[in-house]
Amino acid sequence: MSSIKISKKNLFYNLDIISKKVQGASKVFAVLKDNAYGHGLIQIAALVSQYGIKKAVVKNSVEANIIKEYFDDIIILSQIKEYENNPKYSYTINSIDRLKTIKNINIELKIDTGMYRNGINKDEINEALEIIKSNNINLKGVMTHFRSADELSSELFWQQKQWQEIKSIIISKAKEQGVNTPRFHSQNSSATFRLNSHDDFVRVGLAMYGYTQNAPTLYSPQLKPVLSLWANKISQRAIKTQNRVGYSGDGRVQQDTLISTYDIGYGDGFYRLLPFHKYILPNGKKIIGKISMDSFICEGDDEEICLMNNAKYLGEIYNTFSYDVLVKLSSNLDRVIL
Repeated sequence: MSSIKISKKNLFYNLDIISKKVQGASKVFAVLKDNAYGHGLIQIAALVSQYGIKKAVVKNSVEANIIKEYFDDIIILSQIKEYENNPKYSYTINSIDRLKTIKNINIELKIDTGMYRNGINKDEINEALEIIKSNNINLKGVMTHFRSADELSSELFWQQKQWQEIKSIIISKAKEQGVNTPRFHSQNSSATFRLNSHDDFVRVGLAMYGYTQNAPTLYSPQLKPVLSLWANKISQRAIKTQNRVGYSGDGRVQQDTLISTYDIGYGDGFYRLLPFHKYILPNGKKIIGKISMDSFICEGDDEEICLMNNAKYLGEIYNTFSYDVLVKLSSNLDRVIL
């Protein structure tokens, strides 16, 4: 049966690099949203907790409830309704309108510093703080998100300047109101390695799984991919020279060849490779013809074969990113920890 294999050794290697950069695992929020970037939510949660990280970021309370036993502090990014007053949970609030609908919960107030996607504006901070106070909301954290941390430009530093001004405003207002200063966090994987100073915490996702998307001229640590995708043989056959294989007969062999069919296809979240993509498997063998919904054909007769051990390679073929490849992998695939 096809499976995803998770390398504990590589995961811990990446976490060592991240922890060293930020001076301790206690400053790391592990981003586990969207099934831990396709790696398996419960599996990665258990490993990250075992490493010593007790803070996590997830998409919604469904994910939070699955992993809550492993963590002391969970930030929920995209909850829209049905907020639970759980002391472990802190809900990200992205607008004044949303803020007006909640009471008596922990929140992370998101402030837009130039991404123009989510978060309140700088001139809405006073109104937000008044609502927070009147609705008995616990402002646990204040956050933002950088839009170009992985690109060679000055935009990161422009946005960081906006962020520093906002932090000063929040700290001053908290002092005036006699309330605790919230925690601050802004940095994703790329910003964590690009900047020398950090907030109270960093939110690290992609780097934990072994990838960065930094431009070639920017520093990138030598990380190790955590996930590999494996398929098992369904059948095999010997075919003659010039026979055409698979849908539309797009697969051709140049000599008498032994081929096998394996149990992963685009229905499992792997990309529907076409012959012109020239995808080479990690063992150097070639896929023959088109990927089917539930299978693919390859030269050789291995009982088990690695289809992918570096999502960046497949992402480059499709002009996309590593995490776009990873999150598409079906949750129905077995995740096996090595």
